[in-house]
Amino acid sequence: MNKYKTLRNCLILGAFGLGLITACEKVPIGYISDQIRYVSDTFRIPRGTNYKSDPQGFELDGSNYPISVKLLEVRDLATGKPTNLFNEPHEVYIWNALFNVNTDTTVALLNKKRTKQTLPSLEVVEKSGQLILNEGSLEIPAGNYAFDLQVTNGSGTKTFKNISVLQMIDQPFEDKGGGCAYFIDGTNTSGDIGAPTVTYKKVSSDGYQVRLKVVDKNGQPFNPKLAELQKRGDRPLFETYAKFNPVEYTDTTMVCNYELTPFPILEYPGYGYLMYYRIPSNKVIIDPGVVTNPVPGQTYNVNPRWAFRLLVKGTYEVTVKLPKVTRKP
Repeated sequence: MNKYKTLRNCLILGAFGLGLITACEKVPIGYISDQIRYVSDTFRIPRGTNYKSDPQGFELDGSNYPISVKLLEVRDLATGKPTNLFNEPHEVYIWNALFNVNTDTTVALLNKKRTKQTLPSLEVVEKSGQLILNEGSLEIPAGNYAFDLQVTNGSGTKTFKNISVLQMIDQPFEDKGGGCAYFIDGTNTSGDIGAPTVTYKKVSSDGYQVRLKVVDKNGQPFNPKLAELQKRGDRPLFETYAKFNPVEYTDTTMVCNYELTPFPILEYPGYGYLMYYRIPSNKVIIDPGVVTNPVPGQTYNVNPRWAFRLLVKGTYEVTVKLPKVTRKP
C-alpha cells in the first residue's frame, strides 16, 4: 500500500513541477507574419516635395498591434551600396498647427502655423510604417532606392529586406493645359487660335518665387504694367492664386512670392488652375488665315488661358508663348 501511495505522490509532484516549468516560460503574445509588406512595391516621389504615403498602405497580414517599425538601411539600386542621404538633416518647414488656406492669407498668419526644424528627409512612422518625406529630399539624386525595415510586436521581431523601393523623380513643374481664342471686339463671336506653349526654367533652388512672362510667337513680351494683359470678368488670373504676397508687375513679367508648394495650392472652383487674360486689339496682330471670313474694319482681341503648378520650392521663370499672334509695339 505504501508503495502505491509513494508512486502517486511522485506523479503528483512531477506534474506540479512540470506546471511550474511551463508557467515560467514566456508565452508569445499574438502573431507576427513573415508576409508584412507595403501595398505599393514602388513609391514614386517628386524630389523636394512634402510627401506622405497612404497610412493604411502597410499590410501586417494578420500580425497583432501594437507594432514598432524601424528603418534599418537604404540602398541605391544603381550601385547596390548603402546610402545615408535619407538620414542627412536639412532645415525645413514643419506644420505645428492646422493650416487653413481660406483664412491664413498673410505671411504672418502662415508663420504662426509652421516652424523651421532640422530633420532627416525620410521618416518611417514607428506605429504605422507610414513614409513621410519633406522638402529636404531635394538633395537626394533622382534614382531608385530599396530599403529594409525591422518590425516588432509582442510576438517578436522580424526583418524585411527590400520591402519596397523609393523612386525619387524630378518633377518640379506641371503643365496643366490651356488654349487661346480671338474675339471680335464688342461681340461674343470667337474662334480658336491654338494652345500656348508653357515652359519653365529653374533659376535657383532658393526661395519661393515665380516670374511669369507672356510672349508672342516671336518671343516679344506683353507689358503687364501697360494693361496689355487684362482681367477677363470674374475668371481667375495669376494673382487669384497669390495668397500671401501681392503680385509685382514689371515691363515684362508678373512676379509672385508664393511661400508654399505646391503653387497654386488649390484649384479655383469650376476652372481648375487656369489663368485667364485678354489682350486688347490695339496691342496684338493675328496671323493671316487664322480668322475665318474676316470683315474689313473689324478688330480682334486675343484671349489666352493656361494652367501650371510648381511642386518644388525655388525661383522659377515661367514663359507662356502664344501661337499665331504678334505684339503691336
